[in-house]
Amino acid sequence: MKTMKLACVLVLGSVMVFVAGCGKSKALVAAEDYEKAVCACKDVACVTGAATKFTESAKDMATAGSGEVDAITKATKAATDCALKVTMSSIPTMPGMPGKK
Repeated sequence: MKTMKLACVLVLGSVMVFVAGCGKSKALVAAEDYEKAVCACKDVACVTGAATKFTESAKDMATAGSGEVDAITKATKAATDCALKVTMSSIPTMPGMPGKK
């Protein structure tokens, strides 16, 4: 009987996770994917590719729910911060200036 209860709890938990994951709009998924892609980049070409792919998904922004605006903003801001770090690290320093060596 305990095994049956455990199985039911696991099945219900799995269904709840599945339903919660399906509740995201294409816009939110695109923004989160963009953040993951940009923050994994090590060079400007990678950042550019991720940005291009995100731009292509702009048509999905109309699918955003009103409750997702903050999450989309947070994801795109994090992606922008990561892109800035990668871009700034690719700029060579001038001789005699403090910075990278």
